[in-house]
Amino acid sequence: MSMTSMLFLFLFLPAALAVYYLTPGRAREAVLLAVSLIFYAFGCPEYIFLFIAAIAVTVVLGRLMNRAKTKTAKRTFLILGILLNAGLLIYYKYTDFALTTWGTVTQTEIPLQNLALPLGISFFTFKAISYLTDVYKGTAKLDKNPLHDALYLSFFPQVQSGPLSRYNDLSTRDAKLFDEGVFRFLAGFCKKVLIADILSKVTAEIFVAPPESSSMLYAWLGAVCFSLQLFFDFAGYSDMAIGISNMFGWRCPENFDYPYMTESVSKFWRRWHISLGAWFRDYVYIPLGGSRTKSKSRVYFNLLVVWLLTGIWHGAAWTFAVWGLGYFAAIAFERLTNLPGRIRSKWGRAVYRILTLLFINFQWVLFNAKDLTSGLRYIKQMLIPSPNALADARALFLLKDYWFFILVAVILCFPLIPRLHQKLKSRKTARTVFEAALALVLLAGFAWSVSLVVAGLNNPFAYANF
Repeated sequence: MSMTSMLFLFLFLPAALAVYYLTPGRAREAVLLAVSLIFYAFGCPEYIFLFIAAIAVTVVLGRLMNRAKTKTAKRTFLILGILLNAGLLIYYKYTDFALTTWGTVTQTEIPLQNLALPLGISFFTFKAISYLTDVYKGTAKLDKNPLHDALYLSFFPQVQSGPLSRYNDLSTRDAKLFDEGVFRFLAGFCKKVLIADILSKVTAEIFVAPPESSSMLYAWLGAVCFSLQLFFDFAGYSDMAIGISNMFGWRCPENFDYPYMTESVSKFWRRWHISLGAWFRDYVYIPLGGSRTKSKSRVYFNLLVVWLLTGIWHGAAWTFAVWGLGYFAAIAFERLTNLPGRIRSKWGRAVYRILTLLFINFQWVLFNAKDLTSGLRYIKQMLIPSPNALADARALFLLKDYWFFILVAVILCFPLIPRLHQKLKSRKTARTVFEAALALVLLAGFAWSVSLVVAGLNNPFAYANF
């Protein structure tokens, strides 16, 4: 069940909220757990029992670990839990990739398993590992109700594509978050349907075009639109997930902070998919030694491991591995050269920002390519002029049709709305008018988005199969 479907919008979510708030006391968590399992069953019925089993085993191991008296016992439960959860992820996500790679190396034909990917398995696995690790370290304060642990692992707004919250994020409820949650949900819905899904029409056409029917302008249009599409697709989902979490009274970690305003590649990943970066920092980079190790080579080894795993986590293909290694190379370069920190000129910093965005854009081309050859060929098309009047005319035609959505997307990459709201904070009347106008625009955008969904013009979330 997609969070942009009519079934979810006008039946599932209202019913879930109504049942939750009509249920008294601690029984609410049991109700919300049942709702989350129903949501998963709708979206991935073939794996619902596997999902329940994985939750149950993880919670049992976490509870046993919490009660264990010796460090050896605790470590045993931790290792067992990590191996079981990581094993499920590796089996379902990487089996065919491993078989294909081995077949290529040995030049033999190996039959593939063609395993369907369980809904949100990458996000579930990382939440399970964080839960087990935090229980082991004593930072996750377990109460007497194991259903709370199960709810953390299965909470339906986050189960498909995050954000990767921590166990303690669901420890305190605040009913005052409801209004804020509605606003965030509507904003995310509009980002997804009115920007990401519409721009996907451009990228879907351009990225499948053969090289001989493309041109530099045509390729650049596709690359820029994909960068915008991916951001508003995933940021839109994150806003919707955060909004729903707020409606139920729980805070959810932010996942995006205007990433295309970044000053460097390193800072880009402090703004993009923030919860994933924090997860790798806390559960991979720091345990490996982080930046505190005495050996500089060890620091770069730690970074290499993190970025290789980040790439592979995003997908079972060599394009994702190379994509991750590309970020490792760029971030290692910035650490070695102290760039852009050593640049004093305002113009120099501006140039470095532009180069950073160009690098990120090339990286997204690899991310979206079906294979490395296709991705590199596309980048070559962006860099080397290849006159093609038909492709240029088609690019101009698409620009004419989609310029408004591209412009709005670019404008929303900057924090203009929150900054304006902040400036009006001390001016009550102006702030009230601004908030009312923003609410009207948001409601109009939501109505427009719903009409597009009804017409079948929306797409699945980009991260839905991770």
